[in-house]
Amino acid sequence: MTVQYIKTHAAGLLAAGGVLLGAAAHADTLPTSAPAAQVAPADSPLSDATRAQRLMAARIGLRTFTSAGFHAGTVRHIVLLRFLPTITDAQRAEVVRRFMALRQISRREDGAPVISTIETGAQISGEGADEGLQQAFVVTFRSEGDRNYYVGRPVVTDPAYFDPAHEAFKKFAAPYVIATVVFDYAVPPAAPQRDAPIKPVRAQAPQPQG
Repeated sequence: MTVQYIKTHAAGLLAAGGVLLGAAAHADTLPTSAPAAQVAPADSPLSDATRAQRLMAARIGLRTFTSAGFHAGTVRHIVLLRFLPTITDAQRAEVVRRFMALRQISRREDGAPVISTIETGAQISGEGADEGLQQAFVVTFRSEGDRNYYVGRPVVTDPAYFDPAHEAFKKFAAPYVIATVVFDYAVPPAAPQRDAPIKPVRAQAPQPQG
């Protein structure tokens, strides 16, 4: 199943951080505990994909919805960021570093890794269609369940079923980010490769000469 959602939420990110830009300087260590579950405000716009995911989670339960084996298969999670205009190079580098560190520290209670791979890069396109977005991350998961556990809110609001490391990163990065675009999709399984049938070659008897 392909899941797609796009969200641009400057105010939402700042509110989620709960701190001003200057306060981020005190976040020298990444918190390890997630705050209590919060319900999104009633007036927050939700995409059709978010509603569909919430309905599915309610129907099958969060334990199944966030399990490693739920809808196994490669899932790409693309995150595009636009930073605060006053961000310093050091602050931007720290946001990128902490995001990339999630590859190692995002783990389940049994120690199993949540993320398969992460790539990142700064925007270098000259097409003029970047909407001011500056940094991209491509996160790959082994299943939708791993993606669901990693993403957490707004679909999964119970801290027992989402990644505390990712939640901590979002709170750290919020004061530095003014817009985010997220797009997920499931990679279709590759068609099995079949060897071409070998045609038998018939030996030809030599023709008599003369």
